Amino acid sequence: MPDSNPSATTTSPPPDVQQLVGLLGNLMPLLLRFQSQAFRPQGVAQQFFQPQAFEQPFQGGPPNFTIPNPALDRQAAENFIADIIAEQLRLLSTYLEANATQYAGLESAVSFVTQAAHRFVERDFAQAFNLIWLAHRAIEAIRAADPRVPPPRTASFDQTLSSIH
Repeated sequence: MPDSNPSATTTSPPPDVQQLVGLLGNLMPLLLRFQSQAFRPQGVAQQFFQPQAFEQPFQGGPPNFTIPNPALDRQAAENFIADIIAEQLRLLSTYLEANATQYAGLESAVSFVTQAAHRFVERDFAQAFNLIWLAHRAIEAIRAADPRVPPPRTASFDQTLSSIH
């Protein structure tokens, strides 16, 4: 049976985009939790000085990564988020440097990326991540109005190609 409202099916995002937005939404509370814990030095120090926080890495075999280790988990999460943010800052900086003067409106995303870089340096990962999201959203709005505007991922792809040749 055909849908009585065809525009409803054409305007809803594909399921994979909905899933990605859901995952990003779930990531924000985690970032905020880590951010709030980062400014409690005594609590963090207590975590690091608990005997169970230190696992012996090699005792006759590879480390057992299934043993809970809150200090290790936190450090891994912070490094993972920092890597994601740093890569996005590089991508967006390269993209905007190459395209902001050629396409009207892209300069509005420059301020988001600049603010995100400042927050990253201050280790305010939640705010940096949010500002990067706003920059991507602004770029997508501009691209929706002008299909000639290239997507940001082409900056990374073009840079990779030029470093290979």
